[in-house]
Amino acid sequence: MISNNIVVVNNRGLMLYGGGKKNGQEYANSLNEYKKALGEGVNVYSMVCPTSVSYYMPENYAHLTASEEDNINNINSFLSDVKPIDVFTALLYHKKENIYARTDHHWLPLGAYYAAEEFAKVAGVDFAELNEQNYDTLTLNGYVGTLYGYTQSADLLNNPEDFIYYSPKAECKTTRYNTSFTNGASGSLLYDGSKMKKSNYYMVFGGDEQITHIETSTKNGRNLVIFKDSYGNALAPVLTYSFENIYVCDIRYFNPNAISFIQSVNATDVLFAMNTYSATGQNHDYIEYNRTK
Repeated sequence: MISNNIVVVNNRGLMLYGGGKKNGQEYANSLNEYKKALGEGVNVYSMVCPTSVSYYMPENYAHLTASEEDNINNINSFLSDVKPIDVFTALLYHKKENIYARTDHHWLPLGAYYAAEEFAKVAGVDFAELNEQNYDTLTLNGYVGTLYGYTQSADLLNNPEDFIYYSPKAECKTTRYNTSFTNGASGSLLYDGSKMKKSNYYMVFGGDEQITHIETSTKNGRNLVIFKDSYGNALAPVLTYSFENIYVCDIRYFNPNAISFIQSVNATDVLFAMNTYSATGQNHDYIEYNRTK
């Protein structure tokens, strides 16, 4: 079945990727300008996240989609003093695990964990193992996500999945601000998924239209700003053992000047984390807009 540019096969929805190498070059050039503006004291990283189509598309449908790997490699070839995070290879080693949702266009928290692990290696920070000492493992049953909404596929509706996520046991102080970084309010790192509609389980990480500051119990002087699309939401909880402060900002809903914001929070590290559709599609425009406004 193919509907709304989505292939449904083996009870899994796969979004067809169109590619966009020109946009990818513009994305890379924007990140290079961030690095120039921020100077030697701030590390800048590019994490372009592949989607499930790269790992689960049957061979007889492979001709319908462009190569995310080629587009990511194209982006990396234009980066200058910006450190690429090879999530594509990191996830390839774990493709037999539940790293992507079948019924939703996002990766699952386990996929985000492996991506964060690769980022921590490049950033040179500690990274906590996914075990009972460090995390509570929480399971929400009956998840049917966005791909069912896009396709109305009975195969997806009748084959829900478990949404498994991880809550760090280390103490964190979380403050959520509006998109202008004002009116902060204390809250929990993760929302209570049991009170959500099943189709909204991915929102346990919080909505996109906010700026979230997480102050962790890790005291290493490393302060991270994450500029992201919705893929980046799942990264923050599994980086709480790696950075002293984490600021999670959706590049699509962000009002301050990005350079001034990075400097005002004394960031040592800036991670751009978004999927291939954002990096090589229209969402890449927000990166440059928020740098220059």
